[in-house]
Amino acid sequence: MLSFLRNRRRRRILAEPFPQHWLDILRRNVRLCGVLPSPQQMQLRDKLRIFIAERYWEGAGGVAIDDEMRVTIAAHAALLALNLPADIDWYRPVRTVIVHGESFLSVGRQHGPGGVVSEGFANSGEAWHNGPVILSWNDVVWGGRNAMDGRNVALHEFAHVLDMADGVSDGTPPLRGSHIDGRRWHDTMTAEYRRLIDDAEFGHATLLDVYGATNVAEFFAVATEAFFERGEAMRAQHPDLYEVLREFYQHDPASWRGTG
Repeated sequence: MLSFLRNRRRRRILAEPFPQHWLDILRRNVRLCGVLPSPQQMQLRDKLRIFIAERYWEGAGGVAIDDEMRVTIAAHAALLALNLPADIDWYRPVRTVIVHGESFLSVGRQHGPGGVVSEGFANSGEAWHNGPVILSWNDVVWGGRNAMDGRNVALHEFAHVLDMADGVSDGTPPLRGSHIDGRRWHDTMTAEYRRLIDDAEFGHATLLDVYGATNVAEFFAVATEAFFERGEAMRAQHPDLYEVLREFYQHDPASWRGTG
């Protein structure tokens, strides 16, 4: 009965025309949407409408939530899950999205690359297990409008949500239905993670943000950012990593015009 009511509610939402000013928001703030193949752009618009409707949106520190925030954030979430197996409700645990105006103070410890531990650190995003996604609006906009630098906090945090869809934050989202051999995924991700650790330790220039050397969960999130925003470069420099992410996400960003 619950699924029947949910599906009926979703059909009612999708029966309404897509708001014109939302298209303007996508063009302005989510540059990746503009390079998607046209049929996928239409699918993304449907998914983002459902995502918006099924979440509680909360502003922190006096932030007033508006359509620009909802559409921009929801589009990034929809992009990641656009072609994933439909039998998994990837974002079911995310009931609330909390938006700060800018970077916010996180209470607790942060373990960075090289074992460095910080307490009470500034943060641009968090994804809690079975809890909210928390984002800095300034950082979301910066990431969405700069679609070729491999840095996008919204993609990063929603990648964490996908990772935790099986209940564990271990850098491996549910792989069923993705046609990826689990052993190949593990071997590839482990080898690339260790490569990033070495690069971070010796100060080598890397395509991937060295924050991904923190742990395997952060590596998956960082790799996701680079996959979508620097697909062509990843395919050239990390072909095995690109291939397993391509098979998982069922996207081929290296073929999109406007990504690098």
